Amino acid sequence: MTMIEFVLTLIKIAFGATTYIVKAKCLKLWPPADRPIVTVRQGKLRGMTATLPNGSRYHYFKGVPYAKHPIGQLRFKPPVPLDTFDTPVVECLLERSDCAQQEIFTKRAFGSEKGLYMNIYTPDFNTTTGSQKYPVMIYIHGGGFLSGTGSSIFYNPLHLIQEGVIVVTMNYRLGPLGFLSLPSAGIAGNAGLKDQLLVFKWVNENIHQFCGDPDNVTVFGESAGSISAYLHYLSPNSRKYFHRVICQSGIPCCETFFQISASQKARKLANILGYHGTTDEEVLETLLKASPKSLIDNQDKVLTSEEKSLGIKFAFLPVIEDIFSEDSIITQTPEEIIKSSISLDMPLIDGCNSGEGILSLFLMSSSIHLGNKEPERFVPQLLGTSERLDRVEVGKLIRKFYFGDEPVTKNTCEQISDVMADNYFFTNSMINAEWMAKYQPNTPHYHYRFTFDGRFSFAKRLFKQTHVKGACHGDDVFHIFSPIFLPNLPDDSPECRIRHTFVKLWTNFAKYNNPTSDSDSLGFMWKPIAKIDTETDEFRLDCLEIDTNPRMIQNPYPERLKFWRELLQQYRPNFL
Repeated sequence: MTMIEFVLTLIKIAFGATTYIVKAKCLKLWPPADRPIVTVRQGKLRGMTATLPNGSRYHYFKGVPYAKHPIGQLRFKPPVPLDTFDTPVVECLLERSDCAQQEIFTKRAFGSEKGLYMNIYTPDFNTTTGSQKYPVMIYIHGGGFLSGTGSSIFYNPLHLIQEGVIVVTMNYRLGPLGFLSLPSAGIAGNAGLKDQLLVFKWVNENIHQFCGDPDNVTVFGESAGSISAYLHYLSPNSRKYFHRVICQSGIPCCETFFQISASQKARKLANILGYHGTTDEEVLETLLKASPKSLIDNQDKVLTSEEKSLGIKFAFLPVIEDIFSEDSIITQTPEEIIKSSISLDMPLIDGCNSGEGILSLFLMSSSIHLGNKEPERFVPQLLGTSERLDRVEVGKLIRKFYFGDEPVTKNTCEQISDVMADNYFFTNSMINAEWMAKYQPNTPHYHYRFTFDGRFSFAKRLFKQTHVKGACHGDDVFHIFSPIFLPNLPDDSPECRIRHTFVKLWTNFAKYNNPTSDSDSLGFMWKPIAKIDTETDEFRLDCLEIDTNPRMIQNPYPERLKFWRELLQQYRPNFL
């Protein structure tokens, strides 16, 4: 049954993508006469007018270039903003090339280095009067910093626009092209994050021309996009361009989502490509001359032995930069930033899906059994590197907690999903929540847990894990955006009701700093996490459970939370 659902899901996505491409080609050949033109600092953009599900008009501007192509000597460097467009009027009917990347299922390299484009979706506006100012929501896509796109094939924001907000999506550099770091040769790293920052700056400078409000901007993202949004939230260079953040399934408060041995990886990649010298300048020269495909095809070969044993393993991730500069993203650990005297103040929503570990089941499907002989595979990076941490013995303890006396096999998928969800998502999110409650008294912080599994749950089907309980990593996205391949369900269906809840919460937050500002229409109140004293060992995780009947709960999966808090207190004292 799982394989049948996987095949049917692929067919639906393929059919939807084909339909989208055919419609796009027809639009290109026969564009309508009446199309909106907006003048920004760099020149003119000609978009398209279309109709929302409720019958009202909206406009979109797809494939808007926001940086010079990062090729040649610009590879790996911070993006260079465009002074002017290369044509008098940029046609923004269609999305352009995705950034060069590795496809997550087939490992095939595709895309282009010339992929730094963004898409802008607006409610109907009148640029003549300029009386309306819409809140702006900037979305950062996921994909493990390895793959992904801002395309409307996946991220069509129709229902968000209906609530009266402007939505901006983007492409950013990925894999080694976006996250290679070699400071000794002048490559600080985080180029992909700096692409995102340039989009924030572009929006700040130009969004008023679309009747958007540059003083009311929300950044939100999922998975790698959530990690990105959180790092920008902590970054003094980024924070000045937005006013609140939503993090969906990914909080990098520990080592989990930072790159290991970044400079060594750059050198190893050059070595794989044929360089055997000793200078980092020549390493960089080798990498600059290599084709994008060769960089992408060989990136997994630079993984460290430690990374190869992890449930989620991507070679090129964000780094903590050595030097603060005008375009640096993060130069201290999240712990140092949150526990310092800096007042973040900015409202934050973050949360997880109940079946986050389903992603790991997909990624580690061929190595699940290794947890029997190598229990250290269950020990996450977030427990640190204390000399007292015996990874084998702690791994046995973790295995016993989740599996009891059962062997780790494909028949223990539920337990594997739980331990991997805790390793990568739940515990990191809990740590951040406790830090915020203790050290950021002026920061409104809302936490959620998404638990619904239904007909919009496409990620679970793609990962071939429909037999595992819970809301899969990534399936929240399909209850917010409206990709063309989703089934057309009635408004009173559970899926559409949950989409209405998500969209209303997210747009309320974007408008009012409060996700349940009009709680009467939603029927519930989402309470922020209560603040606590820095010296206390007691912490309660107040949480909104998002399902067909949303409700406030406290300490989801309490035994698991208690288990990880005790491990952290033992091996990382004073960390919480």
